[in-house]
Parts: sequence; C-alpha cells; structure tokens
Amino acid sequence: MANTPTAYLQGLGWKDGVVGVILLWCTYWVGVGVYRVYFHPLAKFPGPKLAALTFWYEFFYDVYPNQFQYLWKIKELHEQYGPIIRINPIHIHIHDADYFDKIYASGSTHKRDRCSWSHHSGSKTLAGGMLESMDHDLHKMRRGAVSNFFSKRAVYDLEPYIIDTINNLLARFKQEFESPGPDGSVVNLSYAFGGMTMDIISGYCYGEPMNSIQRKEYGREWIDAMNEGVQIRPFARQFPWIVNPIMDLPPHIAAKFSSAAEIMAKWNGNLLKRVTQILNYEDEVSKDGSEFKRAVFHDIRDEVGGKLPPEEKEPLRLAAEGSVFLGAGTITTARALSVIMFYLIQNPDIGDKLRDELRTIMPKKDSRPSLPELEALPYLSAVITEGLRVSHGVSSRQPRIATQESLTYSTYLIPPGTAVMQSAYLLHTDPSIYPSPFTFSPARWLDNPDLKKNWFAFGRGSRNCLGMNLATSELYFGVAMVWRRFNMEVWDTEEQRDILVSNDVFVGLPDLKSEGIKVRILGEMDD
Repeated sequence: MANTPTAYLQGLGWKDGVVGVILLWCTYWVGVGVYRVYFHPLAKFPGPKLAALTFWYEFFYDVYPNQFQYLWKIKELHEQYGPIIRINPIHIHIHDADYFDKIYASGSTHKRDRCSWSHHSGSKTLAGGMLESMDHDLHKMRRGAVSNFFSKRAVYDLEPYIIDTINNLLARFKQEFESPGPDGSVVNLSYAFGGMTMDIISGYCYGEPMNSIQRKEYGREWIDAMNEGVQIRPFARQFPWIVNPIMDLPPHIAAKFSSAAEIMAKWNGNLLKRVTQILNYEDEVSKDGSEFKRAVFHDIRDEVGGKLPPEEKEPLRLAAEGSVFLGAGTITTARALSVIMFYLIQNPDIGDKLRDELRTIMPKKDSRPSLPELEALPYLSAVITEGLRVSHGVSSRQPRIATQESLTYSTYLIPPGTAVMQSAYLLHTDPSIYPSPFTFSPARWLDNPDLKKNWFAFGRGSRNCLGMNLATSELYFGVAMVWRRFNMEVWDTEEQRDILVSNDVFVGLPDLKSEGIKVRILGEMDD
C-alpha cells in the first residue's frame, strides 16, 4: 500500500485519536495563553502575568485552597503595581476614589452594562431580577418600573408601617427581658434585625409580611440560608455551568446538595407562588380590595402607561425580582444595625452622646419622632454614616462595562467593552482617606462635608442601590428607637471574629465561625 496521508490516517487507532485530541486541546490553550499575556487589548496593563494568563489565579484565592480572599490579594497587588491593575484575563481593577464616579456613571451618554462573568445571569431563578440584568437598557426599563416605590416620598409614606414593625421588635425584646431563657435575656441581633428588615421588605413587596419577628429565633433559617447561599458566588463565577442549573432545582433535589440550597429553593418556590397569586388576583389583598395593604407587586400588575411589556410581567420574572428585593433588603441593613449597636455599647462615650441627642426629640423612651426629625440630628446621622462605612454591605468589586466610550485612567486607554471596577471595601478601609479606618468614629463626619464624596456605601451611578432610601429609613428609626428604649451589654461577641469583615462573597462576612452579634438586654431606659 502506498504511503499516503489517507493510508496513514486509516492506520491510526483510537488511542492515537485520543492523543491527537489532547495535543490539539493543549495547543489551543497555549495559544489562548500567549494571546492573553502578550496580544490581548489588556496586555499592557500592570499586574501579575499569571493573573492575565488564567482565571485559576483568582480561583486560588477565592475558592481553593484559599476561600473568599481575593479582595485582600487585590489590595496587595495595588500596593505592588499601583492604582490600576489587571486582576484576571478580562478585568481591570482601579483603586482611586476620585475615579469612582467615572466608572459608575449615569446618564444616556454613559451606558454601563454589568459583566455576566460576575453574576448568575444564566440562572432562570435569578436572571429576571434587576441585579442580574446585564444590559444597560434592560436594567433601566426594569428599574424604572419600580423606582417610584423606593423614592424618598414613598419611604416617607411608608413611615407608619416601618415604625409599627420596629415596635413589634421592641415588644419582642421586652418579652425576652421579662421571660429570659437559659442564657438570660440574650438576643442575637443578627437574626433579630434580619427578621425586622425581612418583615418590612416582604410586607412592602407583597402586602403581607413574613412575620419573622414572631418566629422562633426571628426566622433565622432564612438569614442562615441567605448567608450560606451567597457564599456560592465565587465558585459560580468560575463554574456557572455547574451552579446555575443547581439554583433552578426543585427543593427535594436541591436538598441533596445542602440544607441552604433546599431552603432557598423553597424560598424561590414560595415567591413564585405568591407572585402568581397576585397576578391572578387570588391573594387576600386583592380579594378584600384593601388599598392600604396594596404593595409593590400589586401596582406592577395594575400599572398603566406601558412601563413594562407583557413578557416582563411573567410570574417567573417577577419572582426573580422579588427574590432580589428580599435578599438585598434584608442582610446588609440588618448587619449595619447590628454593627452599630455593638459599637455604641462598646464605646460608652459615643453611646451616651447619641442618647443625649435622641432625648432632644424623644423625651420619652417610646416617643415617636418623624424621619425628617431624625435626619436633622447631626450625631445620629454621623453614627449611621460611620456604621454603613464599617459594616461593609457589598464588599465585592462591582464590574461595569462602558459600551459606548473608551475610558482613560492616567496614561492608560481602557477600550470599550472592558469590565472595569473598584471595591468600596478597599476605599472605606484606606487610611489615606479614613485615618484609623477600622476605628468606629462618628466624629470624623462632623464638620467635614467633603469626606462624604469618598463614601460609597450605596454605590453610585445608574445602578446604585435601589433601596437606599428604605434602608436609610430603617437605620434611622431602628437605631433611634432601640437605643433610646433599651440598655444592653455585649454578649459572647468579639470584634475580630464577629464584626470585622474577613470574607468577601459579594457581601462582606466576618469569620465563618461567627454565630452573630449578640447582646444581653439589661432593661428599659428611664424617660
């Protein structure tokens, strides 16, 4: 037989085929690596070559063998390479407070997409939510349909409901004091405030609260599930094709992966059922026609003017939106409230100064001030601003893609379509901006209005925190009403373990062994 290419191929066995495929695969990835390091549009940016080469560099710090630590490695890289660095094959990270508004811009001429690599955009359960809306125009449409519900005016109108919910919490605290358990009148504030914020946002969205305040341990199973569930994000960035299908599983199958997965599957199923009832006018609020109990999703259903096309009102899409509302409206505000209480107790000079100021508008421990009255108190405002700075709600970098313009930083031209980001955590702990950044010091905000330009607790731009007015209201009323009413002491809580953020999973978490921020209620304050 002639020695021809055809004859040669016919003589190859399956093992030769496997070897050939492996060689082609290796050749492909060598080519990808060479391109990423030397010829990619981001090749000229500072940073470790290994980070430019592969996402496994980030995996090493965020997933295994380290876990949730890449944020602090990024801090080290900035110290080594400067204020602009390439942190993986497709991302540029900048550490410069003066450049924050350039990345997180707003307006029709500064469109900003999200980066799908950083979010669960492929999950049917979450993709319909605003947080997972990658496209600028899609996000703008979805946000525009609900932004009025979270405006300052809407939050002022919600004031009686917020106060009533916090009074429910105060009644529960009083009950804990009068009928102490085995450890005495100990309250886990992480769960207590989580139950409070959960009741407020669920009632506002669906017309009926989840009544977490009345549940055993304030409905801690939901809070634990959310805190555990969000820890999947670093892994999901690397392997979305594994995580996204799991997130869409029914509860009985999700249970095989973890109890948190089962609880979250039940959570999402309940939200879908609730939204479907509202859309079909089958919920109790729709049946009794109560205008007072009408909530966000009732108005989305009945809205006129065409803010949302019919496909945007499908049950699965709105259930995803509701999941974002409840998750975002619960964990971060509850943590801020808990952290503030810890520091008020641990710093009697700060706590006493705040109580003295509160007495000027709350002469009795159960006085009921208005939100504008609370917002006019300078020291309370400083306490809340500082509390948001040190509690670090969203700690992760938030990528934005400028779709219509090239960004310029120093001598670097960042091409359109590049994901660029900063981290509020790194800015809020930068000693050049905040001297003694890990010290709780409300005084730093007094008579220093320029400092607020470097405060990014709610983000900036067209994708800033939708619920910041509601969260701010909860913080003002929560801090004022609890601190004016009860005397407390810290119980089995350590700053290093339970307060300081040491894990970045999108939200900032303390030591994973932390059981929450606990206090013991010593009694009610005198009038």
